[in-house]
Amino acid sequence: MKQPYVWPESVRAAFCFTIDVDAESPQLWRKRKQPSLSMNELEQRFYGLREGIWHLLDLLARYEVSATCFVPIHEAVTRPWLLETLVEAGHEIGLHGVLHEIVSELTRDQFAEIVEKGLETVVRYTGKKPSGFRSPAWEMTPWAFDVLHEAGIAYDSSLSGNDHPYSLGDTTEIPIQWPLDDAVFFRYAGTGADRWPPCSTSDAAASWLDICESMERFGGSVVTTVHPWITGRSYRTGLAEALLKHARNTSGLWICTAGELAAYHASSQNHEVFMEELNPPFLSQGRPT
Repeated sequence: MKQPYVWPESVRAAFCFTIDVDAESPQLWRKRKQPSLSMNELEQRFYGLREGIWHLLDLLARYEVSATCFVPIHEAVTRPWLLETLVEAGHEIGLHGVLHEIVSELTRDQFAEIVEKGLETVVRYTGKKPSGFRSPAWEMTPWAFDVLHEAGIAYDSSLSGNDHPYSLGDTTEIPIQWPLDDAVFFRYAGTGADRWPPCSTSDAAASWLDICESMERFGGSVVTTVHPWITGRSYRTGLAEALLKHARNTSGLWICTAGELAAYHASSQNHEVFMEELNPPFLSQGRPT
């Protein structure tokens, strides 16, 4: 029988509300070789740090929940108020690239420079070194984990290899879930490349709450991911509120930041029990039989 994850006393599952605080940086990265003057998607994204982040911060304050905010450095330095505001409101800061770079498109040295710049910038603005990283587009490589470890980053939150925290080499992984990412349901740029219209907010909320309840029954960690330019929209804040209300009304649910969850995992017996290799041997030997 599979060994269950061991939670602190009186806890049966965990809940993390995370925010990917990217605005224009993903589009600037995608268009870096062919810059565009198109304003459609840019203005959608600008909304996130004009209005959306304030809607989310108000909700979090009302429900007294501390979030983990993964912030690209471009957004941090072009809005000097951003990191200070998030920290003063009691939220954790995590790294999220400089210009929302896709890790698999970088060399090891390029990624190391990005991590170093991220650490330097967050320390300069907040006085505190971040302990976590989330890869843009949730893509990682084994050498990226080596870079994080060398830089003293304790945890990553980009992969989906378990229902609860687990160890990948020397790094704690706080697993994400694609169905709990708002972009899957609502991202609609209007560029002609969209394949379906945005989902209804009520349908998404029902789906997310069902996933939360299922993961909690199995003793997992629920990690929700929202974006200020998507869920921060005034007409879509009901999704965030439904999640926060659920978390507050669920007994035995530990509401924590990703950093708090990672620190618990690393100091608990779970660290050794749920340890996985970064390079499983069968990857170099063909498909396992």
